[in-house]
Amino acid sequence: MLTLYHYDRSTAAQRVRLALEEKEIPWESIVVDTARGDVEALPDEYHRLNPKGLVPVIIRDGKAIPESLVILEYLEDVFPERPFRPDAPEDRARMRLWMRRIDEGIHVASRVLGVCIVNRHIYREKGEEKIGKYYASMKDEVRKTNDQLNIERGLDSPLLPGAVTAFRKLFEEMDAFLAENRWLAGDSYSLADMALVVYVRRLESFMMAPLWSDLSRLEEWYRRIEARPAYQRAVVAWGDVTEAKRKAHGTEAFPRIAALWRGSEERTVA
Repeated sequence: MLTLYHYDRSTAAQRVRLALEEKEIPWESIVVDTARGDVEALPDEYHRLNPKGLVPVIIRDGKAIPESLVILEYLEDVFPERPFRPDAPEDRARMRLWMRRIDEGIHVASRVLGVCIVNRHIYREKGEEKIGKYYASMKDEVRKTNDQLNIERGLDSPLLPGAVTAFRKLFEEMDAFLAENRWLAGDSYSLADMALVVYVRRLESFMMAPLWSDLSRLEEWYRRIEARPAYQRAVVAWGDVTEAKRKAHGTEAFPRIAALWRGSEERTVA
C-alpha cells in the first residue's frame, strides 16, 4: 500500500492525488496540514522524509519520495499500466515543457497570491509566537522570505504584480494552445493537465474566475477535467477547510487583483 502525506487544498498534493486516482492506485492517507502555522502538527522526523518539511510525500516500500512533479513521473515509472505520458516523443517534450512552468515560477506566484489574499489573515489569527515558530522551522528560504514580506505588505506587496502577471501570461498561453489541441500535450490527457489544472482551481477558490472569463478554451478544458470522476475524488471530495475565508478575503481583494491583471495586459500590449 502506498502512503501519501498531504492535505486538502495543497495544489501540489491535489495533483498527486489526481494522478493516483486516475491510475487507480490504492493509497493510504496521512493528513499533514503544513500551511496554517501549526508546526506541532508535523509528524516526528518529518523533515527526514522531505527536508523542506512540506507536502506531498509518498512512501512506497519504506522509501520516501517528495516533490509533486517528481512523484508524478515516479508513479508513471512504477505503475505504467494506465499511462499518462504521451507516446510520441514530441508530445512528451511538450508535456514536460508545460510542467517546467511550475518550477520556473508559477508555484511561487501561486504562494504569493495565496498569502497576500488569504493566508496573512489566517496567520495573524494564530498569533506572533506560533507564526514565529512556524517560520523558524521553515527550510525553504525563498518561501520564508516571500511569506514574511507578503504577510507584512498584503495587497501592497511588491511581489504581487509579478505573480498576477505570471498567471495571466500562463493562462493566455494555455488558452491559445488549447485552441488547436484538446489537451496540453496534444491529443492525450497527460501529467501536464493534472499538474496545471490545480492552479485554475486555486485561483477560482480565491474568487478570481472573472479574470479569465474571455479565455473560453481554458475554461472548457478546466470543466472537462473537473467532470472526470478521478478529479471529483482527488480534489473536490477533499474540500477546503479555508473555503469561507478564501471566498470572503478573495471577494475583498478582487478589485485590486483585477487592476493588476488589467495593468499587466496593458503593459504587454504596449
